Amino acid sequence: MSLGITVSASLAVSQPARAAAPWEFWPEANAFLSLSPQTRIFLDAAYADGKESDHAALDLGAYLDISLKPIKRKLQTLDWQRSRYFWARIGYDRVYKVTGRTGAEVTENRGIVSFYGKALLPAEVVLEVRVRADLRWIGEDYSTRYRVRSEITREFTVLDHTVVPYFNVEWFYDTRYDGWARTLYQIGSEVTLTTHFRYEIYLARQTDRLPKDSDLNAFGVNFKWYY
Repeated sequence: MSLGITVSASLAVSQPARAAAPWEFWPEANAFLSLSPQTRIFLDAAYADGKESDHAALDLGAYLDISLKPIKRKLQTLDWQRSRYFWARIGYDRVYKVTGRTGAEVTENRGIVSFYGKALLPAEVVLEVRVRADLRWIGEDYSTRYRVRSEITREFTVLDHTVVPYFNVEWFYDTRYDGWARTLYQIGSEVTLTTHFRYEIYLARQTDRLPKDSDLNAFGVNFKWYY
């Protein structure tokens, strides 16, 4: 299983592009604030060049995560997200265009609704499927983007720290173009250092088909705080 994931991800990330694909750095920071055993607040700040638009953008978001009562036994992990078979996320994103001369200006307001479901596979591998709708106001124009992501994870313990490698593929349907506009591949790992802090590193391959063909590679780092 792990060999297949590695090979598939390597092909996705390193396959020859129609033209030489640029590399970008995608830093991100998250904060998770527990409200109750069933709910938490998720705050997100992410910077990227080419991930959400053709220019550098700062994405700031606030969300409410809601755990729905499982119909099966609890997954054998203490992690809030990985221990739930079914949960939802609703929230709001504000995307800023970042330029050297003008600083930052709002380019998009976005409402988000997501649902997550899991299945336990052999060898303690977990399959998670996420369906998400982005309700987008770009300037004065409204559109919707539908996103479907399939992810495989496996939890390990290394030197008393939890390590979770993963591989996922996400497909984007954009109503502005009435078609499947983008595919995003990611392979990476999350490492738990303390009860309150984790970090995640990954490689990404982004392939856009609409409104034009383009490719992008990225190295991402995500720092996560839990309270």
